[in-house]
Amino acid sequence: MNRVWIGIGLMVILLAMGIGLLWGSTVFFQEFSDQIEQAGELAMAGNWAEAEKKAEFCRRQWERWRYFWSSFTDHEPMEQMQNLFSQLEVYGKRRLDVDFATICHNIYNVAEAIRESHGLKWWSIL
Repeated sequence: MNRVWIGIGLMVILLAMGIGLLWGSTVFFQEFSDQIEQAGELAMAGNWAEAEKKAEFCRRQWERWRYFWSSFTDHEPMEQMQNLFSQLEVYGKRRLDVDFATICHNIYNVAEAIRESHGLKWWSIL
């Protein structure tokens, strides 16, 4: 009988960890998406200092957490995000505002796709 309670306890702990991970994914990618979108808008407005600052913040956040997010998501969006950040660096150095904003928008789309696929929804718990 004790094994049943231990098993139920372990299942509850794993369920709580899964819900926490899904919630954390939603929060991280929402904030990340907002920041990179603002970077693109600032570049289009000609405010390169702030645009590069926000883009660099997003890149650092991505570098910091990418191995963690890679552990439970597909590898293709992770590789795509790395390629986009490489392009963003080049366009930022050359001050190509439209290209910079386009890459920011592409990063936003990939982040939103990851958030949508790994967000906290009732069917994710099943």
